[in-house]
Amino acid sequence: MVNDTLTINTKHLLYALYASGVKHFVVSPGSRTTPIALMLAEYERQNSEIVVYIDVDERSAGFFALGIAKTRQEPVVVLGTSGTAITEYMPAVAEAKVSHIPLIVLSTDRPAELQDNGAPQTLPQHRLFGELTPYFVSFTLQDEHEDNTAYIDYMTQKLVHSAMDTGQPLQINLPLRKPLMPKLHDNHDVSITPLTFEKTHIHILPIVIKQTHVVILAGPNEAADYKDELLQFSRDHQVPVIADILSRARTTDTIFGVDSLIKANYLTDEYRPDLVIRFGGTPVSARVLQWLQRENIPVWHVDGHAGNDHSRHVTRAFQMTPTAFLTQLALTNDMTFYQRWQQLNDIPRHAVGEASVSCMLNRILPENTAVFVANSMAIRDMDDVFSGRTTQKIYANRGVNGIDGVVSTAFGMSTVSSQRSILLTGDLTLFHDMNGLMMAKKYQLNIDIIVINNNGGSIFSFLPQSQADEYFEDMFGTPLDLDMSKVAYLYDMPYIQLKGAAALGECLSHQVHGPRLIEINFDRLENVANHRELLELNQHE
Repeated sequence: MVNDTLTINTKHLLYALYASGVKHFVVSPGSRTTPIALMLAEYERQNSEIVVYIDVDERSAGFFALGIAKTRQEPVVVLGTSGTAITEYMPAVAEAKVSHIPLIVLSTDRPAELQDNGAPQTLPQHRLFGELTPYFVSFTLQDEHEDNTAYIDYMTQKLVHSAMDTGQPLQINLPLRKPLMPKLHDNHDVSITPLTFEKTHIHILPIVIKQTHVVILAGPNEAADYKDELLQFSRDHQVPVIADILSRARTTDTIFGVDSLIKANYLTDEYRPDLVIRFGGTPVSARVLQWLQRENIPVWHVDGHAGNDHSRHVTRAFQMTPTAFLTQLALTNDMTFYQRWQQLNDIPRHAVGEASVSCMLNRILPENTAVFVANSMAIRDMDDVFSGRTTQKIYANRGVNGIDGVVSTAFGMSTVSSQRSILLTGDLTLFHDMNGLMMAKKYQLNIDIIVINNNGGSIFSFLPQSQADEYFEDMFGTPLDLDMSKVAYLYDMPYIQLKGAAALGECLSHQVHGPRLIEINFDRLENVANHRELLELNQHE
C-alpha cells in the first residue's frame, strides 16, 4: 500500500530543502526513514546537484555531515530513524551550535498515538536537542489538509535560511505512521515558490583610531574570505597581524607561533600594543588572551557573532564582518612598531617530538591542501610551528574543542577537495571515532590519516595532574596499546609506520588512491621533556 499524500509532501520537503541551498545529505538508514530515504534516492537520480552519502553509524554521520557543511559553508542534512538513533547526533549538533554551522537534522519519529505508552523505538523527540537547536519544526507529512503542503514549503525555506543566517543547527521532526512506503516514480509535478531573503547592510561612519601601536589578532574563522583585504590593509597601514592557525589569514606575511613567543618572553614592552583588534573566534592559544589581560591591553572584537568573549576583556564589540570593518577603518600606525613585529617571524622555530610532524608538514605540503587537525596537542603544535602558505586550508572542531567525531568530520571535509587531504590526529582521538573509518573505506576517500601515537592522552602530561604519579597513568594517561596495523587491516587501508617525521616527505610523495593510515610513534614523557628543553633553548632574556 502506498500513500499519495506522504509521497507528495515528502517531495515538497526535499524540493524546499534544495530551493534553500541544501544539496548534500547523509543518511543513516532505519525503518522509520523509509519514505524520506527512498524519495531522496530517487531525487538524487533526477537532480545531478544532489549528493547522498550513507553512514550506518549515526554519531559518525552527524560529524561527516558537519565536515561537509563547514568546508562548503552551506547547510547539510542528516537523516535518521526514531529512538536512540537520533540521540547519537547530539555531539555533532553541539559542535555545530558552538561553531555556527547550519547542520540540519531530519529526525523521523513515531506518531502521536505511539508516544508515552511503551511503544518500541520511541522517545520524546520534540525539541530533542533543546537549546542546541534554536530552530525546530514538526511536519505531519501524511496530513491531507490543503494548507499543509504550503506550510511545509514555507517553513522549510524560512527555517533553513534562518539557520544559515545565524549559523545555527535546525531540527525538523517527522512523525510518521504506517504505511511508510511512498509511491516511487511518481509523476506528480512539484512546484516550489522560492523565498528570497535579503540582508540589510548598515553602513556606519568611519572608525577613526588615534592609537599608533595597533595589532590585529585574526582568530578562528573557517568561513573567512577576507585574507587578501586583510593583508593589503596590513601593508598599507603598517599593522601587524597575528594569525591563528584557523583564521584563514595565516601566510608568511603574518605573525605565527605567538604562544611560544609569549612563553619564551619575547613580547617585551617594546611590542606592547595600545589597541588590539580581534577578528573571529577564540584563538587556539590560551596564552594570547591571557597576555592581553595581564598587560591590560584594550581589545575591540569584530565578528558576526559579537559578544562571544569568555575572557571578558573586550572593551568594544562590532557585530559585522571583518571586511566591512576594514573598509570603515582609518588609522596611521607606527612604522618602527610594525617592522619590529614583522621581524618576530625571523626567530628560528625549532620543533622536537610530536611538534616535528607539524613542522615537517609545513615544509612539504603542496598548495591547496586541506588539513584537518585533531584537538589537544595536535592543533596546539600546528598553531605554534605551521607558518602556512596562501592557499592551504586548516580545519578543526574548535567549537566545543572535543575529540569526538574528528575522524568523521575530516572525512566529510575530504569529500569537498579535488586533491588529497590530510587528517592529523592522535591515537586516542582516532580510537574515539574509529567507526568513522568505514566511510573512508566505503567511498574510497583520498585522505592520508597521520596518527601521532603516544599511547594515550599526551596533553595531560603537560597539566598539573601529571604530578599525581600514583594515579596519573590510569586516570589520565589512559594507554590504549592499539595495534594500528590491525586497525588499517580492518578497514582495508594501506598502512605505513614511520620512525620519525623526517620520513613524511618521501612517504606522502607516493600517491595512492583511497585512504592510507600512517603511524608515527612518540613517547609521552620524552615529548614533555623535549618541550621543556626547547623552551629553555628559546628563552628570551
